[in-house]
Amino acid sequence: MLKLFSKNKQSAGLVGLSVADDRVLIAQVLRDNSRGSGAPLLEKCSRQNLESSSQAREVITALVDSLELGGANCNYVLSPRDYNLYMIEAPAVEDSELRSAIRWKIKDLLDMPVEDAAIDIFPVPDDAFRGRAKMLYVVATPKTRIEAIIDLVGRADLKLQSIDVPELAIRNITQQFLDDTNGLAFIDLRKTGSTMNLSRNGELYLTRKISTQLDADVMSSRDWETQRDRLVLELQRSLDYYESQMGQDPISQLVMAPRASDSHEMAASLSEVLSIPVTVLEIAGRIEIAEGIAQDVKRSCMVAIGAALRSDKAVAA
Repeated sequence: MLKLFSKNKQSAGLVGLSVADDRVLIAQVLRDNSRGSGAPLLEKCSRQNLESSSQAREVITALVDSLELGGANCNYVLSPRDYNLYMIEAPAVEDSELRSAIRWKIKDLLDMPVEDAAIDIFPVPDDAFRGRAKMLYVVATPKTRIEAIIDLVGRADLKLQSIDVPELAIRNITQQFLDDTNGLAFIDLRKTGSTMNLSRNGELYLTRKISTQLDADVMSSRDWETQRDRLVLELQRSLDYYESQMGQDPISQLVMAPRASDSHEMAASLSEVLSIPVTVLEIAGRIEIAEGIAQDVKRSCMVAIGAALRSDKAVAA
């Protein structure tokens, strides 16, 4: 069984792969950039819509072939529907017994028998909750899903090195491109299911999955303000929780991952009703981008780019 979040010796190039929202997203980042700038190079980036999930294998194989990525190392990002994420108090046991203890602790939270679940963890910083308790994030996904991903990636002629969740792929974006020394909120607003991360000093304190229906034309719809207000309520609750329950200083900056077309308009609309301003992440100048990668494709592929930016430093096993 491939271990989720397992550390690997990263080669010069890593492919990030995501299948979610009825589309395949793929990106390759080269960390050993021969151009001399020192910045990583986004070498390949593409997206392909799916008419049905049954097309995923065929589409991924075709993309790998057309982008000449055969044999490359791959970090696969689970779809939000593939897993559940829990924050729990760490069991007071030796490290060698931790995973068994966690399985016992979360078994009643799972929607599957615990023996059918692949489970892994990543830590909450020690100073969260004012040091009252040591907390952990636990990811649980069906073992059958992991087996299917191993088969899917292998048949596409990629070498599966690791499996991540969107929360950690987005964390990689924050670590690479943004300064969160004084705290940062980062939101990735997508069609079905959005993610909010609150981090400081490169450490992920709070992450939330938020149910959304943010189609490409959502801002021109009649119910945009209703959807916006519902979204803002969830964002503000997370900001308040980070401050009041986790004992952290107030967040003063909220950065939004770029969307295909309406990024700046949506950021301005959210800023009107949130307690802090919202800006849009621009990765130009922070990473070298190979010629021929369209702006809208790059903006759509943030999760895949984040997965391809994974390094040992960014991984909690």
